[in-house]
Amino acid sequence: MINLREFMDERSAGHGILADARLTEVRHKIAVRRRRRAVGLTGAAVLVTALAAYAAVPDGAPVRPTPPIGYPATASASTPVSPRPVAGRKIGPFDEYANGYRVVAVAEAPVSAKQSRLSWKVGAPDIGVYTYCPDLPGKDSRLQIEFTIDGAPQSASLSCWSELPQEAPPGEGMRWDMPSVGATATATFTVAGGVGPDTRQGSVFVAVAEKVPFTDYPLPSRPATLAPPQPDDLAGKPGTKLVHSDPADPNKSVTATLVWHRSYDFRIFAQTPGIYQVSINGVRMLTGGVYDYSGHGPRQRCIRRQEDHGLCVPPGLESVQSGTPVTVTVTAQHATGPWLAELRSASPNLSPAN
Repeated sequence: MINLREFMDERSAGHGILADARLTEVRHKIAVRRRRRAVGLTGAAVLVTALAAYAAVPDGAPVRPTPPIGYPATASASTPVSPRPVAGRKIGPFDEYANGYRVVAVAEAPVSAKQSRLSWKVGAPDIGVYTYCPDLPGKDSRLQIEFTIDGAPQSASLSCWSELPQEAPPGEGMRWDMPSVGATATATFTVAGGVGPDTRQGSVFVAVAEKVPFTDYPLPSRPATLAPPQPDDLAGKPGTKLVHSDPADPNKSVTATLVWHRSYDFRIFAQTPGIYQVSINGVRMLTGGVYDYSGHGPRQRCIRRQEDHGLCVPPGLESVQSGTPVTVTVTAQHATGPWLAELRSASPNLSPAN
């Protein structure tokens, strides 16, 4: 540290050269201290920014929800987890992302507890529920599970099997009795009974999954080559029409004329991910997402007998008489490859498909 009084005495004593040297030294030390202070402030700012980035999770929903009662932590709280969508990541036994849905909360409890509970911040009104009972004694054994959301009983009853489900979750597209987006919901799952030799052992895993916007879903890597879509044996049956995507633009709408018989079977074979839709006379009949390159796609069926009236025929088509030509429109969004629509409308006294 520089003694300023001593420095001034040296100046007054005529030690000009020495004093100038001391002044240079003082300026150097002050500059060094300022640089160190600047580095320290910058490091603190970087640390604050890093902590804020770790804490800032999209939509306020944690990547890995805080484990509910009985569910062990899968990641240390001090271990940062990327908030970006990542294909293949697990939450408990479930894939975080599958078939357009994202698991947002998981709970585990022993069967003997009869009940499991989880909470999550609602990010979408379209939810589904997964169940998984890995320790049941046989493949035909299952548990029957009922559940409530914030105490309100839900109409759906769930079957819990020993096979891990990761298809579209039960209840896809249903509107549940639940709080609005942004609120916290609590679901309680209760074992109501079982089928099998001994269904009192093992554990029950339950999960809530929310529908994800297509653009936010982590798609798998695109294959090097794509085989052209192939129809199934329905294509050869009477009343079936095949509609192919536009070769130059797979997202261009394609229309066709079909004789309407009220019973129908519509299916999309898509080689690339996208959202696909089938409408008749402007009435939407089928909407479904494809999230892989397997060549499969959504399907919608309606089996109607002669004596049925309006069974699974949407409003807007109830007045269309059997045998009347209708306009079918097939559309795609986000498609990057070919697709094929298989459309069939059968005679009203016959099933549209085997």
